[in-house]
Amino acid sequence: MSSPTSGMKNAAEPGFIVAAFTVGALINRRRARRGDEEKRLISAEQSPPLEPSSPELDDAEYLEQRCHTQDLNLFSRFLRAFPFLVEIWYWNLTYWIYQLMRAFSARMIAGNKGVFMRAQYHALSILSFEQTLGIAIEQPLQAYILKNHPNIMALFARIYYSHICLGIVFLIYTYTYLTPSIFQRIRRTIALNNYIAFVILTTWRCMPPRLLPEEYGFIDVLHGGSHGGSAWTSNRFQLTIAAMPSLHFGTSLFLAVTLVRFSPHRPLRVLAPFWPMAMLLTIVSTANHFLLDAAVGACVPLVGWRYNRVMLRLKPIQDCVLRFLNIEYPDDPYGREIGQPQKGTLTPSRGPGRFVD
Repeated sequence: MSSPTSGMKNAAEPGFIVAAFTVGALINRRRARRGDEEKRLISAEQSPPLEPSSPELDDAEYLEQRCHTQDLNLFSRFLRAFPFLVEIWYWNLTYWIYQLMRAFSARMIAGNKGVFMRAQYHALSILSFEQTLGIAIEQPLQAYILKNHPNIMALFARIYYSHICLGIVFLIYTYTYLTPSIFQRIRRTIALNNYIAFVILTTWRCMPPRLLPEEYGFIDVLHGGSHGGSAWTSNRFQLTIAAMPSLHFGTSLFLAVTLVRFSPHRPLRVLAPFWPMAMLLTIVSTANHFLLDAAVGACVPLVGWRYNRVMLRLKPIQDCVLRFLNIEYPDDPYGREIGQPQKGTLTPSRGPGRFVD
């Protein structure tokens, strides 16, 4: 029988995800108010009819789009009103396909001692290589923290398990403040990162330090006990021998670099680098990854960013599904009102890739 505390843990993450996506959909909804239409008509009456930028043309386009909207089915009209729902669908598709692949892999190797022994051999090879390089700090660091600052492990647990929730907040932020072309590239990169990582972790299985035999001195502080995760992170469908690469670190680094490069908010650009630093300290001190796992994890987004357009090859499948369901994709899936700019726009004068409000 589960305790009230474990029940709260099980509900906390999905509850936050639903709440965050709801907020994202609401703040990025397309607004079309009667007052705006009246202002457009007044502006059209006061403007010379032969001006190159004559508002009458804009109004004609606007009314044409309004008529087209009325011809759409109910779901398509709802999608036009709340275009961020498209991103919620993309996130669920990417996340659950990746998790289902991991779960399938976990069940296929369950009880296969040969696979687990090979994963242990790979982990010991990494440990030996790090010792040769003089960077095998994982066990000494964990031992030092557990002896001198054991309470900090609770903070590390929160950092580790906030991986998904923070990623969703990041998606909402970049969707809201970055230009569509940059956001689409970010979204495709994150999706491709998952599949690159899955190929690596299934072809070169590696045991995390916490699962090595006791004589190596590592302690599992995140699974079981007061710092344990929820039923979503501890179940028989979890792929435990997937230390290489560390997507926890790779994704946190990608998020930070993206914010430093493109965020229009200076405080966020200053704070962003602290997230991958905290994640690196977390995954190493909790014995979930070796330093080399993090190094390879950092390379995954580099490849994903470079080849993100590979994901566009799946677009014909999306189009077929939409036609089959009789759903029309929003003509502007970024929540802008007609004639309104994105909240963040590129300004070359501020330097490459910078945005202003």
